[in-house]
Amino acid sequence: MVSTDSPVQIYFSNDVRKYLNHFKDSEKDELLLLGYKFNHIYIVFLPVKQIDLEKLPQELRDLQIIGTFSNTNKQANHAYDLNIKFDPRTDKIPKIISPSSSYVVFFDPPNFKNLEYFSITPILLESMKSDEEATTSGKIDYIALLEKWEPELHIDDNQFFISDDQILDKINHLYRNRLVFQKWWLAESGTHFLPSLFNSEQLNVIRPIKSAFTSLLIPITQFIQKLLITIIKIINFKFGKFSLVTLSKIFRQLDLRLQQFNYFPIQFLCYYNKNLLYNEQNGKSSSVIDRLKLPIFNSNLNINNSNYINLYNSIWLIFNDVLIGQAVYGLIEENFDDIVELIRRSIQRYLFQDMMELITWVSSKHPAGFKLNNELGKFMGDLYLWTLWFWKLVEENFQLSEPTRIKLFIKIICCFGGVSFLVSFLIDVMNVATYHIYTFYYCSTKIYKRQLEVIKSLFQLFRGKKYNVLRNRIDNLSTTQVNSSGFDFIDQLLLGTLIFMILILLLPTVFAFYLMFFLMHLVSIMTVNLLENIQILINFTPLFVILLKLKNSKRLQGGIKFEFLKYIPNTTYIKMKNKALTNGEIFTNFFKLFKRTKNFRNSIIYNFLSGELIVIKYDYLLKFHYLMLPDVYSETINVWKYLPRN
Repeated sequence: MVSTDSPVQIYFSNDVRKYLNHFKDSEKDELLLLGYKFNHIYIVFLPVKQIDLEKLPQELRDLQIIGTFSNTNKQANHAYDLNIKFDPRTDKIPKIISPSSSYVVFFDPPNFKNLEYFSITPILLESMKSDEEATTSGKIDYIALLEKWEPELHIDDNQFFISDDQILDKINHLYRNRLVFQKWWLAESGTHFLPSLFNSEQLNVIRPIKSAFTSLLIPITQFIQKLLITIIKIINFKFGKFSLVTLSKIFRQLDLRLQQFNYFPIQFLCYYNKNLLYNEQNGKSSSVIDRLKLPIFNSNLNINNSNYINLYNSIWLIFNDVLIGQAVYGLIEENFDDIVELIRRSIQRYLFQDMMELITWVSSKHPAGFKLNNELGKFMGDLYLWTLWFWKLVEENFQLSEPTRIKLFIKIICCFGGVSFLVSFLIDVMNVATYHIYTFYYCSTKIYKRQLEVIKSLFQLFRGKKYNVLRNRIDNLSTTQVNSSGFDFIDQLLLGTLIFMILILLLPTVFAFYLMFFLMHLVSIMTVNLLENIQILINFTPLFVILLKLKNSKRLQGGIKFEFLKYIPNTTYIKMKNKALTNGEIFTNFFKLFKRTKNFRNSIIYNFLSGELIVIKYDYLLKFHYLMLPDVYSETINVWKYLPRN
């Protein structure tokens, strides 16, 4: 018998009323409650008339008779812990006759076919591995410190909670176990106890057809995976420090797309056989995760659901990518001649003619009324103009001399790769067309930075100090000792003052060229950054997640919430349901992806003033972690051996 010192929890599924219609009115006078018992927690499985528990299948052996069920106000049957009165014709909620104090929790049984389940831990749809690495990189973990000093609570070992995996597991498998019970009941009595959800004869016919189809499909899929892995290795092969993937955005997009296609068959396998990712028996991750080194930080059933969501979100985005690409190519094809002419005029005007005029203006026309050094300005201006003329001759040889081939190439990448490949192509074209701007910016930055360093070093001379290169520190300079070259302190001070004044007077001229090329380079990388943001929107927007939330938010497990329904003396009625992920939780990692995959904004002003190069810093691996793609992509070919052959 259950203890009456504390209220018990009774988990009562809302569809029990449907199963009561299976019985006649005379049989509803007193039924037995079949269910699970965990000390003070009871989970109602089904009402039955009579049953032999010893004949139940092995997976249902933990079921027991936990109480009685009637539609009349009978006295409590003290042989059982629970006694419930419920007449579906008149009562809306069951009345608990015994025990005297209880909580009745109503819930809808999760449909495992729709990947519905209850989970205390919110599902993690994407993986941002840098979050986990940050906690182990020497930083202070304040949460761990708080938990260390948290007072210990003495809890009875026999006490159970809804957060226990054992309790939630029984609730989550209630729908599946009822199907097992129906199959067993049909074999024992020859009648359906529950509404028929599947036809066993049809399954027996489909099984050999499915087996023959699988035996033919697996070798074909393995061959395709081997081909994809070979192509991925080729484009990632490094010639020194560089590879096709590091040099071209098209090849980087191709690398991402090929790794997605290579992993799709494994994701399908894990979707139809969840034990490949999660072992129900020991509650640990399977060897598939360890072998592929998947960046997965979910647990329990969340692993399979996040795998399912990531799979169909990727397929949906690729499908939309190709459709948008074909639509964009249709527009390009209609206006191809005008687009080619526009590109030619833009390159000639903005990247050459206007730049030549601007360099000439800065070098010899005293820009904005500032009096710059004519000799230095003329020298630097001629140097940049000569380089610009040389680059113009190079680009003229690579211009759109054969638009037909360019048009065919654009058609291939748009119709088969999608608009993301077109954006990658535009980024590559942008980088090549503005390479001379980056070269000018690089040279002017190095000149400006070196001049600042020399001025800073000479300034120490006025303070009687010098910079120690070997020890990387500032030391005092002796004012009486003559150095090995024969110069005393006065000679060094006079020579340093002369050089210092020359560099100070020439600094505005150097800064004018530096500022000009800095602004050009900033516009260039901002344009590239805009194109890459468009590419991220196309490749990683959680579009399927949004549609899934609108269709069935129970698949986006954000936790469990309880809703108060009613209170009558000694009994409290509560409704348990899933708490779906909020829009903020869905998009939080998506917004982080914009910042962490590429960054140049954090230190623009500081880098500009100090003469440091401003470049986009990429974290290319973050995209693969976000999609939860395997770190060891070549091992996907070996996962098939874990697939059951029966």
